Amino acid sequence: MVRRISQLVILGLVISLLASSPVFAGNNKKLTVVAVVYVKPGFEKQVEQELLKLVPLTHKEPGCLQYDMHVNIDLDTLEVNPRMYLFYENWRSREDWDLHMKMPYLKNWFDMAPKVTEKIELTIWEMYESNTNPTFRGTAPEPEKQLSLMAQLFIKPEFVDKAHKEMLSLIPLTHLEPGCINYDMHVNLDMDTMAPTPIRVLFYENWYDYKIWKTEHMEAPPLVRWFDMAPKLTDKIDLTGWQLIHFSEKYEPVQWRAE
Repeated sequence: MVRRISQLVILGLVISLLASSPVFAGNNKKLTVVAVVYVKPGFEKQVEQELLKLVPLTHKEPGCLQYDMHVNIDLDTLEVNPRMYLFYENWRSREDWDLHMKMPYLKNWFDMAPKVTEKIELTIWEMYESNTNPTFRGTAPEPEKQLSLMAQLFIKPEFVDKAHKEMLSLIPLTHLEPGCINYDMHVNLDMDTMAPTPIRVLFYENWYDYKIWKTEHMEAPPLVRWFDMAPKLTDKIDLTGWQLIHFSEKYEPVQWRAE
């Protein structure tokens, strides 16, 4: 009898907690979204202004965890390319992102997009959870000097398990590097079914300093080892550089060179 009463008390507490907690559309898995916008020549300024409008509006959405806009930079010259933009987004759930896609301001943008863009590449991903985090040691440069990177890897099907194991091993080692802000690995998801597509992997990275990324991270023994085996395990690796836009009322792209 005592045991039965205890069970009823516990059940009552659980029901009470559930009743006092709001139920959101986003109580499911976190979703990462990547959108790359390719701008038609002559529409660079118009597209930049329209895309900048989306940032503060989207940040107000309750399901939005992260919504970062970037402009493309050449990884050799570090020159800004105003004809490519990247949105890296994290949402509380697929449901929350679906709600975002129905927002009037986003509909207005997509209605305009065919006129001013060559194409928009939209993909969804699931981020691997890591037990480690970067710890920066030193003096951080100005935010606009920081470097963002996106690496998309296309894995050979017969080597999926080995490739994932090798790439996952890079995360805690990279988090120890002094210039690393974040280094996140994702697996692609099917847009309709949400099923994982393990042959496609995404790394999204932020670094405090271009020189440290170029000369230290890219030459670190674990990464050199990975790139030595990558031709056997992957069909293709696409690496692109980006400048994170720290939103303000007026944004001017910054041209810069590594010292």
